[in-house]
Amino acid sequence: MKKLIFPILSLLFFAYACDGGDYLIDGGLSNPNTGTTTLEFFKSHDQLDTLAIIIERAGMEDVVNGNVTMFAPNNLSIKNYVDKVLAEMRESDPLAEFTVNDIPVDTLTKYLGSYIFEGRITRENMPKDQGSIYTAINGEERRISLEAIGLYGNELENYPEFVFLTYKVGTDWDEWDATVNDSNEKDDKFVVRTSNIMSNNGVIHVLQGGHTLFNYERD
Repeated sequence: MKKLIFPILSLLFFAYACDGGDYLIDGGLSNPNTGTTTLEFFKSHDQLDTLAIIIERAGMEDVVNGNVTMFAPNNLSIKNYVDKVLAEMRESDPLAEFTVNDIPVDTLTKYLGSYIFEGRITRENMPKDQGSIYTAINGEERRISLEAIGLYGNELENYPEFVFLTYKVGTDWDEWDATVNDSNEKDDKFVVRTSNIMSNNGVIHVLQGGHTLFNYERD
């Protein structure tokens, strides 16, 4: 009898998917309001508390707690950065050490602003598909988009929509729907893991951990 349980559950799951259920659509948190400032939310979240530390080291508390939208790199993104810098340092000094506390303050103040945008950019007011180019508060440009991703073949009538943050590589933006095979020319596109978190002062979109802080790449 136990052998029948998994096939039956699988059949029920498949039937629900084919029925056009919206269980995969990212509707955000059931209650998107944190009831705190953006920085307080980062401090209280065990995947974002390192971000809170470097924001405070940069002296950017007031900026983050302003009327802004922040694309938040999580702790893994910051670890990715530390690991890459350390690997580069150890090529010349095998005993080199580097931690998050060793990130220069001027680096933090220069580049943390690339994740912050004036005003409230929510899923509801994001241009879909190719998105739009926004200028972060440090002057760098990013493409922000809301895109439907076709998963599971043709089994779903409505595809889930994901928020993306894209970095320009080279002097010009890639055409949104173009295929670029050269990794040295292809724009870097990162998916948002959780979108539309509403703090008391602004909007938070948390990036996937596959992103590296500041989009840092070794030379």
